[in-house]
Amino acid sequence: MKKRYWLVLLLSAVLVTGGCGGDDSSDSDGDSSSLEIKPDPDIKFASSVKSKDLPDASDGRVTDDPIEAAYYGVYVWAQAVEKAGSFDVDKVREAVYGLEFDAPGGRKKMHASNQHVHKPVYIGEIKKNGQFKIVTGLDGLVEPDSYSSYLHTDGKFPAPTGGNQGKEYPTPEVTAKEVKIGILHSLSGTMAISETSLKDVVLFAVEEINQAGGVLGRQIVPVIEDPASDWPLFADKAKKLITEDRVAVVFGCWTSVSRKSVLPVFEANNALLFYPVQYEGEEQSKNVFYTAAPPNQQLNPAAAYMLEQGCTKFFLLGTDYVFPRTANKVLKAYLKARGVPDENIIEEYTPFHHQDYQTMVQKIKDFAAGGDACVLSTINGDSNVPFYKEFANQGLSSAECPIMAFSVAEDELRAMDVPPLVGHLAAWNYFQSLDTPENQKFVQSFKKFCEENGLK
Repeated sequence: MKKRYWLVLLLSAVLVTGGCGGDDSSDSDGDSSSLEIKPDPDIKFASSVKSKDLPDASDGRVTDDPIEAAYYGVYVWAQAVEKAGSFDVDKVREAVYGLEFDAPGGRKKMHASNQHVHKPVYIGEIKKNGQFKIVTGLDGLVEPDSYSSYLHTDGKFPAPTGGNQGKEYPTPEVTAKEVKIGILHSLSGTMAISETSLKDVVLFAVEEINQAGGVLGRQIVPVIEDPASDWPLFADKAKKLITEDRVAVVFGCWTSVSRKSVLPVFEANNALLFYPVQYEGEEQSKNVFYTAAPPNQQLNPAAAYMLEQGCTKFFLLGTDYVFPRTANKVLKAYLKARGVPDENIIEEYTPFHHQDYQTMVQKIKDFAAGGDACVLSTINGDSNVPFYKEFANQGLSSAECPIMAFSVAEDELRAMDVPPLVGHLAAWNYFQSLDTPENQKFVQSFKKFCEENGLK
């Protein structure tokens, strides 16, 4: 990738004259160097973020954005219970709104009404040791949007779903000494590469809270279920946790298809789910707290960054399910609003656990041949391993065609051959390399917890 340029917010449209990879020649569909790229008044990058050089990522366990979001989600619930003085779902929900809290990545705040978190946004570049160097970030905390203004141009958004409908619901089983919580993550199947660590970090948070006295004087007892990357099974396991185990809250899911599978269960039983992974938005249920990013906290800033690097051609590649397809609708709408024409955007999908990316990478190679191209990747799970491997095998690198990923973080890099990936990018709200004492304490404490408990 060519020399990086920090965003300068202009009052008028800017003219893109550089490339983001390959040569600077025009593509067959027109002169991409003459596109008029319009400014985004909501996005302003800063170069003041401190990024720490860390040891090789293979040296024990790592942390990443979903891990941080899963971790502080447990603390948000616990603080809300203490604030409400009760485990009652409706009282706890109200106590969550507007709650301010400390997290490994810094001080954050729950939104006053829309189930999300005010949080920072960072762009990271892969290094040889499996860590990300933070190259820039947005100023301050970004307010979350449940629905994308680029898909709802009339400014009208659906009302929240779920909540108490005046029916009889299962109540949490709470004794004088214990309260149960549910953990609902795939520990086997295609998503185990990502979800196992979320189970581990929830257990880590539980241990910390229990050692500090528990919640309302009660010890937290986790009930763990493995839906095995089987989306209908998520719903069955969720129902068991709520109606049979009678847990006070559930922490779980990764893919949006798994979240969509369990949503009717949580709404029918007025139970609470804390969902810790970035997602496509277009949903707001009173029965879910989304502790990771909606599109305006990840997708839009990432696309804006690539435009600033001179990219004018975008290859949107994802796994074929809810998140990538809706995310790409948002991305296409955003890119078109910024001035990128339809002919400069390609959209492709592969199924879960897809392994053969030879043909797909050849398409990307042909697309990038004229320069100015990048990949916006919403590939999920273990398919990332063969995709990046084939990308390198066909001679493509971040210099010719950078990949901006939305589902590859430090934990996924542990399973990948990292050196060929150097220079590729990811957009997240947290990186392990954040250079603050609080974060580095979290990194080392989680690593120690995993070592002591034999968690790989």
